[in-house]
Amino acid sequence: MMDKLTGFADYFRKIPAAFLVAIVSVLGLILFLPEEYAKILAVDGFRNEYRVFLGPAFLLTLSFCAARVFNFFMQRYRQKQALKKLQEALHRLTPEEKGYLIPYIEGQQNTVKVGMDDGVMAGLRSKGITYLPVSMGDLLNGFAFNLQPLAREFLEKNPHLLDGYAGGPMTPRQKRRSRQ
Repeated sequence: MMDKLTGFADYFRKIPAAFLVAIVSVLGLILFLPEEYAKILAVDGFRNEYRVFLGPAFLLTLSFCAARVFNFFMQRYRQKQALKKLQEALHRLTPEEKGYLIPYIEGQQNTVKVGMDDGVMAGLRSKGITYLPVSMGDLLNGFAFNLQPLAREFLEKNPHLLDGYAGGPMTPRQKRRSRQ
């Protein structure tokens, strides 16, 4: 029983929103059209015979439309919250984190390679500023990290946020050479 209900809900989720609105509109017109107009459109007999099915179908499709609208606004709200959180994180960068972001913005690099054990890059990644596009790399050359597109866009518009940077990213090989 639950599988059928879930399958039915999945079916409605796949229906395009415009088509759902059309179904709700047609069902609403058939159900709520004044009698004289229903006779003109020749839906009065259909309405009287199938009213027991039309009402629940109308309510069901209307509820799915309302759920779609709610999900749309919730998704927009979550996106705005995530953007706000990212911008706040970019305003609170440490000098070392700023140094790691300089190659992306000033050097226009798409990828910076560092070791997986790099704490600064791990912090940037946990804040949602950088990401690991592939899980391949090696112990000498490091792993590739990219800048999130929204973070890049915000930093390119606000490069002053990287003022006062210190240091920069280094591959494990570069770190090893700098210690010698």
